Amino acid sequence: MGIANFDWLAYPSYYPNMTQNLFSEFAPTSKSDWIQQAIKDLKGRDFDQTLTSTLWEKITLQPFYTSEDIPEKVSSKIFHPESEILGMSARNWSNAVSVYPDFSSSQILEVLQHGADALVLHLHGFEDLTQLLAGVIPEYISIFIRPIGNPIPALKQFFDWADQTGTDPEKIKGGLLWAPSDVVFDWNEPFGLGLEVLEELIEMSEPYPNFKPLTLKTSRYSEAGGDPVQAIVWSMGELIEILDSEQVSVDRLFQSILLEASIGESHFGEIARLRAFREAMSRLAATYDVQIPEEKWELIAQTAQWSKSVLDVHTNLIRQTYEAMAGVLGGANHLWLRPILEEDAGELEQRIARNVSTILKEESYLDKIMDPTAGSFYIDSLTSTLVDILKKGLKDLVGMGGWQSILEKGSIHESVRSRRQAIQQAYFDGDFSKIGVNKYPALPVLQKNYSLDYFEEKSNELNPTRASYLVELKTLEQ
Repeated sequence: MGIANFDWLAYPSYYPNMTQNLFSEFAPTSKSDWIQQAIKDLKGRDFDQTLTSTLWEKITLQPFYTSEDIPEKVSSKIFHPESEILGMSARNWSNAVSVYPDFSSSQILEVLQHGADALVLHLHGFEDLTQLLAGVIPEYISIFIRPIGNPIPALKQFFDWADQTGTDPEKIKGGLLWAPSDVVFDWNEPFGLGLEVLEELIEMSEPYPNFKPLTLKTSRYSEAGGDPVQAIVWSMGELIEILDSEQVSVDRLFQSILLEASIGESHFGEIARLRAFREAMSRLAATYDVQIPEEKWELIAQTAQWSKSVLDVHTNLIRQTYEAMAGVLGGANHLWLRPILEEDAGELEQRIARNVSTILKEESYLDKIMDPTAGSFYIDSLTSTLVDILKKGLKDLVGMGGWQSILEKGSIHESVRSRRQAIQQAYFDGDFSKIGVNKYPALPVLQKNYSLDYFEEKSNELNPTRASYLVELKTLEQ
């Protein structure tokens, strides 16, 4: 009798007690029991040295996690309010692409017709947006402004264009990728000037309630080689300085914030870091008597330049993809995939970057569930640990006089640069491995696709670079 023809109902005794809980026959096993079994199997080798690892030089990762590792109260995350449009997926995020002043309107319309639904406009403030954005309907997409220089004329130019389109101001969505600290790092001006500029930007944005004129730019630090967790602490520390300046009402300021992060190679760590960022921000707002649920924060996540290399074209695409996946799983509302050396990226690279988001939706189905990582002992435990680290980091920062105080003392620059130098040297010496760079290097024909951009940095700056930069110098200058 073939299995295909077997009648289960006619022979119930063949598969008895289908609903019986067989696990009740086994005694519960604690995590310590599993650890003791692992120690036994290691046959004398040290458990911690053999099986544990370290994330971002500060978090010890266990070889396995159980329900004993998670906080008592754990629930799935909500990354955005439920869509008001019937039939929409449970999880939604926009697919952002960069637009530079030398783009044509036809190029922009083409990317919007082939997968993009958000634009990052790099603007000086004197471009003709009527011509550049001809045919673009702003109410259907999110638009982010990345000012090249002074943010005031760039934002004014954008709002003037938006008004000319006749779009309802409440339907203008996006944000200004700028923070008051930019005047310190980019202009070498006092932080107080940045606060004055911010006040004007928030006033300009008043008619547009869904446009965020202030970004907590954590990538400023992580893309320059800084600790990704410390990057959040410093950005939140800058926010505390802004809040304490009392130049803008607390409620209005929190409504103005866009969260931003650069997603690096530590896949699960980045997922937990983005989740922790949201939670920490809601907790910080509560200390100022402002109640903001985690799903109300907007987060734009970009794929990192720090993790890529000009020595290996193909592996960059792989890194770009799993970084984007971490961004989605971590709760990004806007996903900005950035090809390496973005301004010089070819049409194929731009197209591949644009299509990754579509693949994550249409082929990986990451849009079907709000929080796919919910219930993971590892992710929940790591998220909780990171929230505690952020809380302690902010407390320590305040104890040192605050973000502005340590910035003026040079402590932030020193911390970022020392970590950057140590990591770049470790790749150069072969202590750290990067596939396609210092391990299994790519063929020279692939390396010629990029020209090396020489890294320069003034004393006030923290400029983006790559972990493999020293290896690139040695390889491409031979």
